[in-house]
Amino acid sequence: MTNLLRNVAALLAAVTILQLAGGLLGVRLPLAFTAEGHSRTELGWVAAAYSAGFMLGAMIATTLLARAGHIRVYAGCAGVFAAATLMLHFTSDPLSWGLARMLAGVAVALMFAAVESWLSFSIHHRFRGEVMSVYMVLTKAALAFGPFLAFGYAPAAPEPWMIAAGIAAVSMAPICFTSAAQPDPPKAQPLALVEQFATAPAAVIGCFGAGLVNGGVLALAPLYAAQHYGPNAAAEFYAAAFTGSLLLQWPAGRLSDRVDRRLVIAGLAALAATCSFALAVWSGQLLSWSATLLFFAWGAGALSFYGIAVAHMADRAEPGRIAQSAAGLLFVWAAGSVIGPMVMGPLVDWFDVAGMFWFAGIAAALVCA
Repeated sequence: MTNLLRNVAALLAAVTILQLAGGLLGVRLPLAFTAEGHSRTELGWVAAAYSAGFMLGAMIATTLLARAGHIRVYAGCAGVFAAATLMLHFTSDPLSWGLARMLAGVAVALMFAAVESWLSFSIHHRFRGEVMSVYMVLTKAALAFGPFLAFGYAPAAPEPWMIAAGIAAVSMAPICFTSAAQPDPPKAQPLALVEQFATAPAAVIGCFGAGLVNGGVLALAPLYAAQHYGPNAAAEFYAAAFTGSLLLQWPAGRLSDRVDRRLVIAGLAALAATCSFALAVWSGQLLSWSATLLFFAWGAGALSFYGIAVAHMADRAEPGRIAQSAAGLLFVWAAGSVIGPMVMGPLVDWFDVAGMFWFAGIAAALVCA
């Protein structure tokens, strides 16, 4: 296991560094956007634009990987992501923000497709759930820590955008300097979602559900914390969800190597649904610590089953279709992430934050079912 992790260390390091920027932006974006006077419905559309870009990136992933290879795709897209992040400082209207985030979504999808297909290619199925969980644990730790890199800056300050862009650029270094051989370029293949669903329906449902549940909640949760407990609570509240996932991800992945992965996905979705309903019922009545604790437990469930679903698909996919399968699951996740914020944004404007958690609870319960 140690030798296996050493072989993929550069991949794990690159994505962990990248997710520091993701965690920072996860809190900074909604606070800065609403500080400009925009509504939460418009914020939902901006979040959906990012996911739509992610879908586009997933659609073209195998073609670009076949043409340029894993390392070049990752490095080029890291530069695009850094530039798209800096664009946010120079504009304030929702359309421009949406376009910048869509461009960032394309870049991030291609970066994840490169890394996840490389990981799936390099890992034996006996250890796949455990290694994917190490991968997810490291990225969740970065997402939990990232918001504190810009702690204390005013919502409109330029420094957070610069920090995030710089981190994204640094994430290229482990990939570009790795001595591990990258996989042979895959054949350019369409996504073939129908065939992938037939191969592993639980993996497709799990990834779509992860996007549907998580995309909107994570986009809007910092506003909930800032509204009820003050602006400084946003980073702590957001980080709590990823800390919960950080603690449960590896045990869940290890368990999924020993029992049916579908049972693990169902159990994690049930935990997410239970916590969502609790937050919906007691919205606005909880003390800061109790709301944060519930969101911690929500993250432990909702943010942990995507990696198990990816491992489940990799178990069943043909070796020559691993890159295609990785891109397909990213596309499905992004489709859920487009729908989630578009629905939750208006729900929060109409029914306050309880509407967001009712929707997330129902969606997670359906994934479990």
